[in-house]
Amino acid sequence: MGNDGDQICCCIGCLKVDFIYNLPCLPTPMPDPDPSTSDPEVDAIGVPIWDGCSKGVTSKNDKKPGKKPSREQCARWQTSLENVLDDPKGAAHFMQFLVGEYCSENYEFWKEIKQLKEDNPSGDKLKKKVKNIYDKYIGESASKQINVNGRLKVAIRDAVDEPYLEMFDEAQKFVIQLMRDGPYRRFIDEDNLQKLQRGGQG
Repeated sequence: MGNDGDQICCCIGCLKVDFIYNLPCLPTPMPDPDPSTSDPEVDAIGVPIWDGCSKGVTSKNDKKPGKKPSREQCARWQTSLENVLDDPKGAAHFMQFLVGEYCSENYEFWKEIKQLKEDNPSGDKLKKKVKNIYDKYIGESASKQINVNGRLKVAIRDAVDEPYLEMFDEAQKFVIQLMRDGPYRRFIDEDNLQKLQRGGQG
């Protein structure tokens, strides 16, 4: 019996060894990402939200457009209209300024066309979005009609039934130039920017 017991014990031991060595490999746990090395937070259109001093460094203050801008931000806004529109806080203050001047439709149109291209719709979705934009900004009964010439209006109207993403490009460039030559110059006036830095509205 001793020999039989030894034989049984040996077999069980072999089974244990075989079981252990044939376990499936488990994946190595991935370490938690280091928040200090993560990508900077961006806004809805992918623009980094920064604090006005260091691009790419986020600031809780800067995520709230109503908060007053820094001196560095204002200096950057004075460089170009594009710097205003690319800064979430700059765009928000500029929009408030345009509302006060009763001419926000140009900026709203420009922004909607930019978003349209980023969404990149096709088929019926593109037709629906294009028709909504046309009815709001271009058509004879548009609620926020932009000031573009008759040739542009006709070209856009003729493209509504068979739309394409670039059909508003010329009108978008036109309204950008209107803003650059008019309200943008008044927005970056030193008195207005100092008012914003003190916490007032432009």
